[in-house]
Amino acid sequence: MNILLVDAMNLIRRIYEARPHKDDLIDEEVLSSTKHSLLRALKKHLPTHACAVFDSQDKTWRHELFPMYKANRSPAPQALMSVLPDFESAFDKLGVKSICIKHYEADDVIATLAKGLASKQGKVVILSTDKNFLQLLDSNTRVYDHFNDQEHDPEWVQNKYGVSHTQLVDYWALTGDSTNNIKGVSKVGPKTAQKLIADFNSLEALLASPPDGALGQRLLTQKVDAEDARELVKLKTNVRLGINLRDLRYRPA
Repeated sequence: MNILLVDAMNLIRRIYEARPHKDDLIDEEVLSSTKHSLLRALKKHLPTHACAVFDSQDKTWRHELFPMYKANRSPAPQALMSVLPDFESAFDKLGVKSICIKHYEADDVIATLAKGLASKQGKVVILSTDKNFLQLLDSNTRVYDHFNDQEHDPEWVQNKYGVSHTQLVDYWALTGDSTNNIKGVSKVGPKTAQKLIADFNSLEALLASPPDGALGQRLLTQKVDAEDARELVKLKTNVRLGINLRDLRYRPA
């Protein structure tokens, strides 16, 4: 069993933003390019099951925890949002089901699917350039950057971030995640976070017994911020989906 999980808006918006003409019109070329990109991925990964996961367009649990979540991002163009059903229809014609779960981002839905299928020894490929999916890597789960034709594995994560993929959530809790407006701990950059995780192994151990000096005091005063940041960057794997595996069987056109 091989499943391809497509971060739908990541795929669509990358192609949309690459348009040569920066207007508000969604021309047939954008839809056609997205369709052909998905078809290329299907031919490369040869899944038995596949689905395109769309973000819910309402407020999610992350906004309830932190109202400023993603406040630094510009909203998706309305012209693009208005034609999303056309993309879903195009994906369906390729044999790929589209899903969206209310109040959840696609990240959490994909994480739930990936963990559930990997636990049953299914092979999972997540098609996305979103770094958050790297926390899901294991022997049965891969993350594939479709645009750079690059597969990300634990070795790649170690080389890029200086921590293991299992420590990424703690790493981002310290450094923050600027793309999502998550601050982390003030004055803790990548190198400091790498050293702290190397020394303490986990955020929990670090906060339980912080180092002496100004850094340790900062960690104590910002403990709640770090814990909240960790909760925000950690993907949920227990979303109630209301679908079963046969719903996602890939049906080549």
